[in-house]
Amino acid sequence: RQADPQFPRFLNRSGMGALWHQRLAGSPVAQQCAPQAMEQLRRKRHSDAALYSAQRACLSELDRLFAKSDIPYAVMKGAHVRELAYGDPALRPAGDIDILIAPADRQTAARALVAAGFEMHVLGETISHEATFCRGVVDIDLHWNLLRPGRIRTAMAGTMLERRVRVEDFCGLAETDATFLMLVHPAFAKHVNAPEASLASVADFVFWTRTRTIDWPAVSQLLQDGGVKTSAWAVLTWWSMLIGAEQLNVPAPLLTTLRPGPLRARYLEYWLAHDLPTRWNARRMLIQGAFTLCLHDALSDAVRAVVGLIRARTNEARDSRILSGQ
Repeated sequence: RQADPQFPRFLNRSGMGALWHQRLAGSPVAQQCAPQAMEQLRRKRHSDAALYSAQRACLSELDRLFAKSDIPYAVMKGAHVRELAYGDPALRPAGDIDILIAPADRQTAARALVAAGFEMHVLGETISHEATFCRGVVDIDLHWNLLRPGRIRTAMAGTMLERRVRVEDFCGLAETDATFLMLVHPAFAKHVNAPEASLASVADFVFWTRTRTIDWPAVSQLLQDGGVKTSAWAVLTWWSMLIGAEQLNVPAPLLTTLRPGPLRARYLEYWLAHDLPTRWNARRMLIQGAFTLCLHDALSDAVRAVVGLIRARTNEARDSRILSGQ
């Protein structure tokens, strides 16, 4: 009952507050929790449910909007996974709705969203592959590449859109593609275990592997084709440190297949075990140079990522003009 008042705040920031409240409410354990802590979790659960309702209505609207403009799309990441892996999707908050489209459709999609009342926001560091569109409480991250061009060996947006599946009244990634993204995106976008890495991503993966039938050989092949087996191994290794490998429901041979050479594996494990991405969070260039580049499978992959970064910075103004139609 004298629990640290910071703990419910930590749960809420990590995207786990509503889920914890749902599991605790009505149970004998709830009687042992500080009332103010339960109240914090309850309020967060209600606010998450309200945002989910708005986002869910927006998904139906986007489906009609993109169908009218003949734009193939797929919802991905949290807003997609929660609909299939959680008994109550409202328990999994999503700060925004992530939408994947083909690069050739970005201008058309941007115009359609602006015409529908969304305000476009562009950041120079991400305009190479995404932009944000806001309307009221709903934010949409529009992606025309999974990550910054150069991070992955092959452009996968087109083939993933071809494999997209219908999820009630919107389109989402196929199971193999969604699993691939869960294992790769946190490595490069969140530096595996930097402060911005969310515990909700771990819960997503656990619920996903328990409720979906995963074609693990197909996932492994995608990771190999993309040159990102090491990044997936690092993410799984970190999650194993948090909750235990047995909770991840991943075949043991897969981890062996993904594992890099012994020296690099020990080096990356040192980073994870000593929480260096968090301790050195203010020194992003150091993290990117000494850690993130090592998450690529080969030296040529790391070089391609650096070249991609240089090109992205060089073409910021051009990419902004393309998106806005200027």
